[in-house]
Amino acid sequence: MSRTVRCICFVLVVLILASAPPAIAQRGGSPTPRGSTAQPPVPDYSRLADPTEQANLRFQAYDKSPLDFSTRAIYVLVPVVVTDKDGNHVSGLKKEDFHLQENGKDQKVASVEEIKPTAAPISRPKTSSNEITNQGAGDAAPRRLVIIALDMVNTPILDQTRARQAMISYLSNNLEPDCLYQLVAIENNGLRILHDYTEDTTALVSALKTLRSRFSTTNAVDNDSFRPITTDPGVTTAPLILSNANGDIDISALADYLTARAEQAYGLMRTVAAAESTLVSFQEIAERASGIPGRKSLVWLTGSFPFSIDPGTASVNEGLSFATYQHTMQTLENQLISVYPVDVRGLVVAQYSASEHVSANQLLQRNNLIKDQSNRLLDTVDTMRAFADMTGGHAYVNTNDTGGAIRDAARDGAAYYMLSYAVDKSDRRQGWRKITVKVGNYQIRARHGYFLTQTTVNPLNTAKYDMDNALKSPLDYTGLPLRIVLNPVAPDGDKRKVTFAMMMPPKSTKIDSDDKNHMHVDIAYAVWTATGQDAAHKGTSYNLKLNPTQLQQVDTVGLSYGDTLELAPGSYKIRLVVRDNLTGQIGSVSAPLDVK
Repeated sequence: MSRTVRCICFVLVVLILASAPPAIAQRGGSPTPRGSTAQPPVPDYSRLADPTEQANLRFQAYDKSPLDFSTRAIYVLVPVVVTDKDGNHVSGLKKEDFHLQENGKDQKVASVEEIKPTAAPISRPKTSSNEITNQGAGDAAPRRLVIIALDMVNTPILDQTRARQAMISYLSNNLEPDCLYQLVAIENNGLRILHDYTEDTTALVSALKTLRSRFSTTNAVDNDSFRPITTDPGVTTAPLILSNANGDIDISALADYLTARAEQAYGLMRTVAAAESTLVSFQEIAERASGIPGRKSLVWLTGSFPFSIDPGTASVNEGLSFATYQHTMQTLENQLISVYPVDVRGLVVAQYSASEHVSANQLLQRNNLIKDQSNRLLDTVDTMRAFADMTGGHAYVNTNDTGGAIRDAARDGAAYYMLSYAVDKSDRRQGWRKITVKVGNYQIRARHGYFLTQTTVNPLNTAKYDMDNALKSPLDYTGLPLRIVLNPVAPDGDKRKVTFAMMMPPKSTKIDSDDKNHMHVDIAYAVWTATGQDAAHKGTSYNLKLNPTQLQQVDTVGLSYGDTLELAPGSYKIRLVVRDNLTGQIGSVSAPLDVK
């Protein structure tokens, strides 16, 4: 096959791929309005493939419509780690010791609580063989929890191996006492729990040893071939020459140009997919831990996050779904998760080796090429720092001290203060609100802000998006405690009848007494075959003003739901999701279903 034909075929393949949402991103996507069946729009990758667009990153604008506050008060929770110059926790502080501002305006601290979490085990209660629950510890005590996430989507394969070895070394020799650890892997096909909450060093190391390195999403394309000639807008580049001395079209030059542009678009499509997959995994990590009160530390071992964050507005550059990004940050904020990004690449410098693919034009402008790579490296480092600052964690870049990052994350969770203050309803602007906390001359670690949007004010706005993601997720969400009972299978001709019942404990859902005992709950379930085919699904919404009898039942007995399935003999999996639309809390539970 000639070079020209190969080029044209490659371009056609890329255009076909770019015409549909990336497979990885389908797990998440942009939140859609409730009741809408429309899919999120596909980003216009072709415009961003132009080097001049990449040279001037455009950050997405916020929704300018004013917030529509309800009558209820909205409080912001701010976990604050306070240490002295030697790194020791400072005890005994009161409300008057804290100076808190939002967007430069002093805020009245409504409450301060000093919290010293426990490392008591989190285990599901014993149940009968036909009963499954997502409930963990029976008490409401905060846990000292460190979630370690190995990012296999944005991390080169050799760096994955080094990060895993560093974790094994740390966990084998330096495990912080009185702390619970959870190991997860962010993979191309979703989030995977390697080991749930435990203090058992042997179990953690064994789980890591079973993990195999995988090619990251961006390893599937030649990153250097879709690198622009320069991203420096001040440089004037030579004109593109596609003809020879006789004035005829130079087929080889045209093929190189079309291939580079096509690979540029393809590469951007894959990085968008990788970024969205990572964000959805963060949402799942947060929802999995939502039933555990208190601050949690998320150690994110990664090779970079391939998009930029504006430090002033906390918005991301165009190309990535702004709604998905914003919803992810809100979910991390709601579940009090502080992110500790660790650049597992260690010290990275901008240089090229003879093995890298570089075009002739790029070789002529080597200085600009190196400057371009340096800018991108700085950008990924700044993004990691922004993630940490926004959530109250700390970024570890240009270092190989992975164990030190895990140790610091664990120590930060040993003791902290929980501050709260009421949102100023006179300020109806949406977007990022900067938080500043000061405590005398002590060192503090606290998140630098939060998103205030229509979803913050009214969690109903993302109900459909949350329900869809919860049904697709392999993890049980723990924001609402659920218990599901599967009754014995009954014959029904060629099929079988399977009856199940779901129960929630009393006072699990919010009842708005100021709005005539308003309760609004969505319940949905899905049943899949062993090969992943949809066997049954159903959704129900309860949007009620409870009468006295109903209110007493919910307060004393709880909420229940049941249904009967008609299924052919075989192996299935059932997943049930409940969402409280007044709070945004979600609970889900999965169970195997063997129909004989």
